[in-house]
Amino acid sequence: MANLFDRYEAIEQKGSDITIPDYFPAIYISEDNSIYCYIGIFLNDTQRDVRLHTNPYYMHGKHSTDKKFTAQIKGFFRIINGFIAIDQFIDNQYQDKKYKKIDAHIRFPVAAETYFGVLINRGDEDEALTRAIFGLTYSELYSVLEGYAKILGTYNMYTQYPRITRSVRSMNHCDITDILIPEQFPYVTFKDSGYDFSHVSLWGFYRYIQLLINNSKTSQIGKALLEADVSETAMDAILRISDYPYYLSKVTKNIFNEE
Repeated sequence: MANLFDRYEAIEQKGSDITIPDYFPAIYISEDNSIYCYIGIFLNDTQRDVRLHTNPYYMHGKHSTDKKFTAQIKGFFRIINGFIAIDQFIDNQYQDKKYKKIDAHIRFPVAAETYFGVLINRGDEDEALTRAIFGLTYSELYSVLEGYAKILGTYNMYTQYPRITRSVRSMNHCDITDILIPEQFPYVTFKDSGYDFSHVSLWGFYRYIQLLINNSKTSQIGKALLEADVSETAMDAILRISDYPYYLSKVTKNIFNEE
């Protein structure tokens, strides 16, 4: 990945000086090139109806470590490579690094279309930020799904499966990993809704492809995907995606299933 920290013109701040923003999503880039995309606050009184974009006005401009709020805040929703994680805020765990807050807009799927991406400069997509947040760009993910369908003999230009979709009104869980797929968040469906593998998270799909190609572009299926016009850029992005053992085992996987 290119040096994103130097690419953007924005004020540098130490992590300990950063406060809860007035609005989400909020994207920060650290001096070591890590990207933190927060989309809301997970409050302790949140029940089964999870609101990803929760951001109480009285917390704006305050620190997440403020004793007034520590009992209320269960964590912050953060997107990493298409994975919804529960993380601490920057001012709590990454205090000594320098950061820049990026002026960008995240485009989530809407009722009429499934496109997603990170937009800057009056609507131009920033592909590097899109990959860091969603794992692949929309066009790259589409090409992987199309190549997969061609290899399996299921390609159909009219009713293609698998395909990118979203749920407009309901929250779901990934059929492979059981992690959260919030409403309006993109995911992959292999079948009609209601059947097995009709809800597969982006991150779950990437992990599945990693397994399928045995973590190598030169494997038999890896070569087949490239021959089916999947770009090497997309394949390289998939191979870079981590398994996030901390987020799965410690916090995020079970947090929505607590009794």
